[in-house]
Amino acid sequence: MRHQSPNTKCSITDPDITRRVLMISYYWPPCGGPGALRPVKFAKYLPDYGIEPIVLTRKNIAYHSLDYELHHEVSLVRTIRTESLDPARLLYLAGMRSYKPRAWHIPLKQGLNFPDHKMPWLPFAFSAAKSLDFDSVYVTAPPFSAFLLGYEIAYASKKPLILDFRDSWLYFPFMPYQGFLQRSFVMFWEKKVTHAAHAIITVDDNIKDDLIKRYPDIAGRILVLPNGYDPDDFASVEKPPVFTLTYLGTVREERNPRTILDAVEQAIKSYGIKDLRFVFIGHVEEKYRALMNRYSFVQIAGHLPYKKALRKFARSHCSVMITTGDTYFFPSRQNEYLASGLPIVVCGTSKGIHVLHKAFKQGYPGWIYDFNDVDGMTERIGELYQGFKKGKLLQGKTPNAHYTRRNLTGQLAGIIKVVSRH
Repeated sequence: MRHQSPNTKCSITDPDITRRVLMISYYWPPCGGPGALRPVKFAKYLPDYGIEPIVLTRKNIAYHSLDYELHHEVSLVRTIRTESLDPARLLYLAGMRSYKPRAWHIPLKQGLNFPDHKMPWLPFAFSAAKSLDFDSVYVTAPPFSAFLLGYEIAYASKKPLILDFRDSWLYFPFMPYQGFLQRSFVMFWEKKVTHAAHAIITVDDNIKDDLIKRYPDIAGRILVLPNGYDPDDFASVEKPPVFTLTYLGTVREERNPRTILDAVEQAIKSYGIKDLRFVFIGHVEEKYRALMNRYSFVQIAGHLPYKKALRKFARSHCSVMITTGDTYFFPSRQNEYLASGLPIVVCGTSKGIHVLHKAFKQGYPGWIYDFNDVDGMTERIGELYQGFKKGKLLQGKTPNAHYTRRNLTGQLAGIIKVVSRH
């Protein structure tokens, strides 16, 4: 192992601060979405546990989900923004602000999957880190090139390394590694960085179990910290007079809305429904936008600032989750769905929704249907509508109340303090 444990710590003037952690996150406000939200919430609450975060990120990029309000939660966090020559940064410099992915972009990105096309950020970020004073290095990925950056910074500074897997690396569902060269590259570096890390965090048990299967000797260093929810983000809202279904998240291949839309349309006809709307909150890929526009009851809200999105989501009468991905494709907002208290209709039987599956077994009002079970979903939506008309709305209570962002950050703080003492 290349890394050595540090035997000194920073000189810190604030008596409430006992450690400084360098947080490496390519995605950071004004970027929105789960990639930015997780590190933002960690950075927001770490000072409550005596840890000062120093965020290392890149300058502004062209991105499909921008959230300028998210920055307010971490406006006091010291943030180092470096130059980068990755495609998203170059597009921004060329004048593009909002990037809309196109199908023909995929083969270009796939060809740069060593391990991703964010590699041109690394030399700038590594150079900036040399002048920073910190006790440990936390790095969240994807992009997985950030793991290589964190590895090199930790080695150069002789500080402990903490890896945060927001997705599986080898089985990354959004841009799968293809061919012998790409997979060999990833397997080489995955083994290298995980064995160098003092602690490894995953957002899901499936990722943890997969890593242990390949590297059983690191099992004792892996902890699951799921994506949680922040009670402060769920304000009390007034429900609209129209029966409202809401989906929160990106619409793309693994979240194809085709069959749930057919089920809603069939329910409208079968139950004589005249007051229903289906709201989609989040980025919608172009080909699915064309599909959704065929249905008069669909309202595409698009990407909204995080808190505004949650408020709009909470105004609905029933939530919808769509997932057709594999074991390593799991919706990041499962605990937020549960925190809303809304009944949940799940279209798809992916193993990645085990958080919801477990909650439903514990009594939370939710139902999972096969992706093609249009009749089953039609009947459920009709029953929920009838309950709405009678004033009998189902309301759930999350069994995962302990998974607040603050509590989960407390666990991360404990890890940081332990590795920093070594």
